Amino acid sequence: MDEIKKDLLNLNYSAQFNIANYEEQNVDLVLEDASIPTSTITGLVLDVEGNPVANATIKIFDSEGNPFLHTVTDDKGAYSFIGLRSGSYSISCVKEGYVLTVPENIYLQEEETKTYNFRVASDSSLSLCSIAGHILKNDETNEPISDAIIHLLNPITRETIATTISADDGEYVFYDVAEGDYVLVANKISYKVSTDTLVTAKNNSIINVDIKLYLNPIENLGTVSGRITNKGVFVANAFVGLYSIGEDGKEKLVATTKTNAEGIYMFGKVEGGKYKVKAKLNK
Repeated sequence: MDEIKKDLLNLNYSAQFNIANYEEQNVDLVLEDASIPTSTITGLVLDVEGNPVANATIKIFDSEGNPFLHTVTDDKGAYSFIGLRSGSYSISCVKEGYVLTVPENIYLQEEETKTYNFRVASDSSLSLCSIAGHILKNDETNEPISDAIIHLLNPITRETIATTISADDGEYVFYDVAEGDYVLVANKISYKVSTDTLVTAKNNSIINVDIKLYLNPIENLGTVSGRITNKGVFVANAFVGLYSIGEDGKEKLVATTKTNAEGIYMFGKVEGGKYKVKAKLNK
């Protein structure tokens, strides 16, 4: 059997370059001696009572804090990283329902094996649920709605469990939600209150629910109001007309009213558009 070939010098590469017709380019490379990584990190992940924690994720970061390698523990809570180069690393452990450990700095020499055991503490809040989504316009645009109020309700008593407000992109989130059934309701001024959205939160689940709101035609109508005076004196019982202005510039009287004793008038339920107000007083 032939001897297995091993690298003597590590692979290195140049920076990218362009070359044109008849142009010459000089590319020098410096190769370093090749070495086979021989260091190892092993250990156990145990809970605060000393029981092994299976399927925990162990992650190694390089000396600059960049993710380098990861693995998971076996049924006995054991893990190992083999074939590591000498140098500085940091190592951390995480599992759903447990608090993320503080990174531990480790320095490895060549052909060194280091053991590092983790003790992880459970946190019941990390096993709770999250409910998230977006509030959107219920039309062909599906545009996000910001500053909408979202209520998380008990479906039987209608008691409010939590409230939140949608962000600029319409996003909302409830976290640390206990298991159970809930109702989501969203509302905002100028929109109709959403219909009930029933959600069921299960242990450590993440539920994504988008809620759409219809514009409220009545609330989206405007008002026009003001005061009529003459030489600084309130004009009571004056005629006030509201004129719409069409695309052709023509004016059309669409509503009339009279001022009260303080000269105040108001038009309600005014649709969007261009308008003028005119007033007069007869004998």
